[in-house]
Amino acid sequence: MHEPSAGASPEASEQPPEMNRREQNKALTRQAIADAALDLLRTGGADALTAERVAEAAGVSRRTFFNYFPTLESALNVPMEDFLNDALAHMARLPAGVPVADAALRAMRESVDDEALRPVAELFLLSIDNPQLERLQLSSWNDCAERVLSIMREVSDAPELITAAFSHALLGTGRAAFLYWRSALNGDLSPASLAELKQCITEALGQLRDGFPAFVHAPR
Repeated sequence: MHEPSAGASPEASEQPPEMNRREQNKALTRQAIADAALDLLRTGGADALTAERVAEAAGVSRRTFFNYFPTLESALNVPMEDFLNDALAHMARLPAGVPVADAALRAMRESVDDEALRPVAELFLLSIDNPQLERLQLSSWNDCAERVLSIMREVSDAPELITAAFSHALLGTGRAAFLYWRSALNGDLSPASLAELKQCITEALGQLRDGFPAFVHAPR
């Protein structure tokens, strides 16, 4: 009989792979539903979206759809949630000793890669004609700001007001870059336009880091 190595129980060696497969399958199902919802929005607009159609396109039941998402809009909002979650993950991985504000700003910048940015930008553009989706996106930005605030409370002894102001300013600055790109620059999904969006985000976060010098030093 094969004996388990010292320090490892049979349960420890057998359980994690099974749990990993279960979590992977859940993630794949969630992504399939989100992809199907976005495809239907692309091709048919908001009027084409129903839970039944999205579930059918994803190869799942209507019940399964609602096991993963409470609304159609929440399924559409997955790219935005993943983008913000990635920013938080970057923040958690930054080395000790980095000033808290620098860590938060760097995390936002480093999460802006082409693969993550394109679906978020597309969803941002599609939400123009879907007020409920736009409200849900705003809620996602606000929720992420609250999560950043929780992190900041743990790693900083700054006063609560300052900590809250910075956390919400960080996410508000990121969202402002998207809004400016969409409206002032007539953003689209071309590589050149997405490069402009990345530049907007970087520049806006730099202004936040530096205390908005354009206003501080501007003549009255």
